[in-house]
Amino acid sequence: MDAVSQRWRNLRVPPLLLDAVLAFVIMIINGISLSERQHGHVALTLSGTVLITAGAVFMMLRRPFPVIALALTSAVGITYTITQQAKSPIGLFMACAAYTVVMRTERRTRAVAIVSVMAVTVVAAAVYTNGELFANLMNGIVVLFGAAIGEATRYRRAYLRELEERAVRAEQSRDEEAHRRVTEERLRIAHELHDVIAHHIALINVQSGVAAHVLRTQPAEAERALALVRSGGRTVLQELTVLLGVLRRSGSPLPTAPAPSLHDLDALIKSFTAAGLKVEWNPPEALGPLPDVIELTAYRLIQESLTNVLKHAPGATAQVTITRRPGTLNLTVTDTGRGLTSAGAAVAHVGAGHGLVGMRERVAAVRGRLTTGPEPAGGFAVRATLPLETGVMSDDQGVAGGRPDADPERVPGAGELGAGPTGRR
Repeated sequence: MDAVSQRWRNLRVPPLLLDAVLAFVIMIINGISLSERQHGHVALTLSGTVLITAGAVFMMLRRPFPVIALALTSAVGITYTITQQAKSPIGLFMACAAYTVVMRTERRTRAVAIVSVMAVTVVAAAVYTNGELFANLMNGIVVLFGAAIGEATRYRRAYLRELEERAVRAEQSRDEEAHRRVTEERLRIAHELHDVIAHHIALINVQSGVAAHVLRTQPAEAERALALVRSGGRTVLQELTVLLGVLRRSGSPLPTAPAPSLHDLDALIKSFTAAGLKVEWNPPEALGPLPDVIELTAYRLIQESLTNVLKHAPGATAQVTITRRPGTLNLTVTDTGRGLTSAGAAVAHVGAGHGLVGMRERVAAVRGRLTTGPEPAGGFAVRATLPLETGVMSDDQGVAGGRPDADPERVPGAGELGAGPTGRR
């Protein structure tokens, strides 16, 4: 049954052929109706037959010239009413033309056309017919009926078109939303790789250089640096395993660990100190409760800033300051930048890859402010102001680079190594 219905819907019949069949059927109806005796004699006459045939021909013009077809069929119908004085369904030609006028023309045109035809039909029936006024008014009623069917069909088609357009817009919206989510996920993964792995790679690079430099003169120091390299490499492998596991098992529940916060800063700074970076850091006495996303953003900013100092300002001393003020959390990371001019420091820091871009994206995600650049007295500074209210509202860790699993942000063994040598490159 479905196959038959589908073939019927796909069948294309020429419109002219459909109109010809419809006109022939209406002619047959008129012939049968008028063949019966009315008032004791046969109502079908030669002149009446000519008018019915003309109405059929004029009705076939309804698709290319709907208004002209309605005018001509109405003229035939009114002429028939006046000359034949017989009841006839010749108004069906007028109804078909009225249907097309309603379907094909604008509101004002179709209103004027239908009202004009109705007025002329009523006047002709009232003035030129001998009795049986209601019977001769049937042509006008049939015209109204055809126009009503056309109006209903028009609204129905408009409604279906609106539904189709809504479905298309909804599909486009779903595609755009899926594309946006994919883009956000790619950006989040890029942030994770940079924030976590780049940090450890930088430490591995520094410590491997230390080991190569002191291998012959200070074997114990070289062994110490190589231990840090080995531990950092193990941590990178663990991080990659976690990230790949999340990607491969995206639909499965995975155990999660708390995202890093400002409470982990001591351990983070110890890891940099163990890698040879001197960091001046005085933990604030009390910051009070902070939104999770603000703590995570501040942690990542400090981590990235210290990583850039370690890579691009050899021999520099970094200073980390965190203060809380009404409605904001302010943090500053500066370095002395020994061995580089202000312009050189700027070039080195800007050339650090995606670090500064990632920091700007994180700060923008919580509607904060970030300023970076060389200091007048030398060195480089990163200053951020994070609004606490925005953090409360936008506590999506994915926006600020939260990670779905463990976050070993410290070089393993940093606690045992303690402060280690400072200022060594």
